Amino acid sequence: MNRILSYTDKLWARPGDTVTVHASGDGVDEARVSLVRMICGDDSPKGPGYHEEATEAPEQTVPLVHQPVHAGSCIVADDSDPLGDLASFTAEITIWPTTPVSHEQALMGCWDAGSQSGWMLSIGHEGLALTTGDGSGTVSRTATKHLLTAREWYRIAASHDAESGTVQLLQQPLNPDGRADAERSLSGIHQTPPANADAPFLVGAAWGGPGNADGLKPVCCFNGKVEAPRLSDRPVDNLAGTLDAATCLLAWDFSRKIMSLSVEDVSGRGRHGRCLNLPTRAMTGANWTSDQHDWRHAPDEYGAIHLHDDDLGDAGWQPSASVTIPKGLRSGVYCIRLEGGGAEDAPPVVVQPAKGAATNPIAFLSSTATYQTYANMHHSTDDPGAEMRVASATVLSDDDLYLFEHRELGHSPYDTHSDGSGVSVASARRPMLGYRPKAGVWSFNADTHLTAWLDDKDFSWDAISDHALHEEGLDLLTPYKVVVTGAHPEYWSTPMWQAMTAYLRGGGRLMYMGGNGFYWRIAFHPDAPWALEIRRAQAGARYWIADAGEYHMAFSGEMGGLWQRVGIAPQKLVGIGTVATGFDSCSHYERLPDSFNGRASWIFDGVGPDEKIGDFGQLGGASGLELDWIDRSLGTPDHCLRLASSADHSTQYLQTVDTITFNHTAVAAPVNPAVRADMVFFETPNGGGVWSTGSIAWSTSLAWNGYDNNVARITGNVLHRFADETPLPPA
Repeated sequence: MNRILSYTDKLWARPGDTVTVHASGDGVDEARVSLVRMICGDDSPKGPGYHEEATEAPEQTVPLVHQPVHAGSCIVADDSDPLGDLASFTAEITIWPTTPVSHEQALMGCWDAGSQSGWMLSIGHEGLALTTGDGSGTVSRTATKHLLTAREWYRIAASHDAESGTVQLLQQPLNPDGRADAERSLSGIHQTPPANADAPFLVGAAWGGPGNADGLKPVCCFNGKVEAPRLSDRPVDNLAGTLDAATCLLAWDFSRKIMSLSVEDVSGRGRHGRCLNLPTRAMTGANWTSDQHDWRHAPDEYGAIHLHDDDLGDAGWQPSASVTIPKGLRSGVYCIRLEGGGAEDAPPVVVQPAKGAATNPIAFLSSTATYQTYANMHHSTDDPGAEMRVASATVLSDDDLYLFEHRELGHSPYDTHSDGSGVSVASARRPMLGYRPKAGVWSFNADTHLTAWLDDKDFSWDAISDHALHEEGLDLLTPYKVVVTGAHPEYWSTPMWQAMTAYLRGGGRLMYMGGNGFYWRIAFHPDAPWALEIRRAQAGARYWIADAGEYHMAFSGEMGGLWQRVGIAPQKLVGIGTVATGFDSCSHYERLPDSFNGRASWIFDGVGPDEKIGDFGQLGGASGLELDWIDRSLGTPDHCLRLASSADHSTQYLQTVDTITFNHTAVAAPVNPAVRADMVFFETPNGGGVWSTGSIAWSTSLAWNGYDNNVARITGNVLHRFADETPLPPA
């Protein structure tokens, strides 16, 4: 089956900017490239109908070649020249292997896997091994023949004397309570010395030749934590003592520069290194005492990096096309379409107005951080509880099957790595399946239901993005009278939250058009802003749980997990927060007494007093999937009006684990009154206000009956008023 995969160098742009497309063709040798305005990306039979518009950007035809993805994280020396020539050496490293017998895994060395030259310290089916070769086809190998135990700390050391050929190995468990095996040491003779290696010095992988991972192809990738690698040009007779950093050619300390992609050499020789494919930093080391859980307060106890054989950072593909955003192009959500050989791909780009020059009073905030987090999710194929969560048989899409067969494309933070540890980093510099039109009614495509409604009702609006909000803060929001979110703005960084809070305090208006929003705290990498991080800490609806001591993000140092658990619940921002989930069916809302209050009755103009709200739609109702409710103990303002609540949810709807203190048999609808979506309104200072729907499914009901329905009417009433210059009167 022919396939085009692609990604862009940026997720948002402004008129005049150039967006670079990196593409790969399988069975496709050329593609026609065009820029289209995406009105509605949902092509499902029950949806509003797929709709795009051509733009004035010139089309182009570009050649395509297959570009491989080289996954697997490691650390590479910036200058490997003197290290690759070593014939005699002593090497040591502390490790915490997670899959010690799954495959041959390089710990450190200058080893060319193709020519079998150089040296490599590794673990695998023979336990700890040292391999040396000169590229002639003959290698020497010494191994302990004793398997390592998963998730236990070891000090590993090896020495090679080129003059005598003598080799020594040490496999030393560090667990003080004796859970791991006894220390293993071994001597041997190598007839083939290390020589003729063109490979760089790597920790956590061997060199598989030139590749796309910053110029190399990592192979024999290690799964687990590595700490304190050191390398000396002197063989030793006894490996019992730790190498002195001052006598080493290289001594990396991973507890330094944790927030960067760099690693620091503390030998004094300046042989620093860099992390490839975004391994996880700020990991507890062998010396972690549990006295501190914030790595910033005890960085010396966080000197480990967790490497994974399926990590992926920047895919490193060569550019295939460049698309310049035309001057004067209307702001909105666009896609760069690549078509050829019966295949297509269409990575989205949010086109924003020129900086500081809003062209309309309304801003649609595209949830690009959430889209990125959900991309390349393996939930349907990997999660044994998938069918139980949706109460139906799993239907696999073409993307699901492709991702299952092509693990090299990386994972979503909803997945676990091949070693079972949680995926905490998501990169935008790779093909992001799911973050595309025609990819199901979730996340990106669900939000195009809203943009289609905005266009159908002739609203004048701009599009802005999470990534731009993180970078530009309040300045991005200030020109707008109202900001409209998508259906599921789940992942927010601190700068995003601070900007929105300041915007509302300054008289801005916010329409929260979904559910399960403002839920998880994330951080963007300061050196690689195309990468984001999440730690699934403490509580929440989690597909994995961060280990103790590893709740603080490496990218920022901030406490990860739920915003609620750092004392800033969504209720403080939008009046409501997540309370329940269910995925089998959707329901409707019913009006409450507050909806007749003069402060908010205008929201229901054209809606009858007993009229069910949203008992229709693509998903069967406007209330469903993930629901939010008011909770004054978490910060819902006292003057917040609860206008309507959903009713008649199925027994598959359960209260979320972070909102209950003890599990019981009455956590589900209909017996649990907490399982509901609350629609709310409240005023903010200086004439501002907030209106929140409380349901992810709300937008999927907008198009029902040709956009002539009470969900569309209520949403339109709010947007017309919020976009008006007249300040909202205080409560």
